[in-house]
Amino acid sequence: MAELIDAIDLRPGMTYLDNGKIYKVLENTFNKTSMAKAVVKCKVKNLRNGSITVEVVSGQKFEKADLNSTVLSFSYVDGTNLVFMDGETYETIEIPETKLADEKKYIFEGSTVKALKYGDEILDIVLPDQVVVELFDAEDAVQGNSVQSAQKKAWFKDAAGGQHELSVPQFIKKGEKIIISTSTGLYVGRSKE
Repeated sequence: MAELIDAIDLRPGMTYLDNGKIYKVLENTFNKTSMAKAVVKCKVKNLRNGSITVEVVSGQKFEKADLNSTVLSFSYVDGTNLVFMDGETYETIEIPETKLADEKKYIFEGSTVKALKYGDEILDIVLPDQVVVELFDAEDAVQGNSVQSAQKKAWFKDAAGGQHELSVPQFIKKGEKIIISTSTGLYVGRSKE
């Protein structure tokens, strides 16, 4: 018998099954007023199609989805698929670019990611907390801008050739390697590589 989870016990990062769909909890809120029943709302991601919705799940019980994880190394882009190699079995695995819409900008040649699998089906990938990127372009620093945290725009490319913009401090130059957070997309610091 599968383990059941009460809606009130759902926390970010947990996965559950509902009507044949596999969901990952991104955020949850619990609201209890004195006269009404408790209301549990969860922002969830459908791991099969990538859609994100807010569900009211008060009073429900769900079957826990036991996901396995494996380490994959990014190899190359093949048309509309990103091709990875399984670190244990050395087989190649293709994942459609559309399934990795947000994650693909942080995937580079030689990157390793953790893949979440339900049976043999790859549902999601987990990126490292931070990645090192090389800036192919950056705006010039504005002379006389002495605001303590003055920022300028810079750009980097992902493995598929997509260009992505972010804000960096004024002292960062074109061609430098910097560290960015994969959860926020913000500049963290200079890389020592």
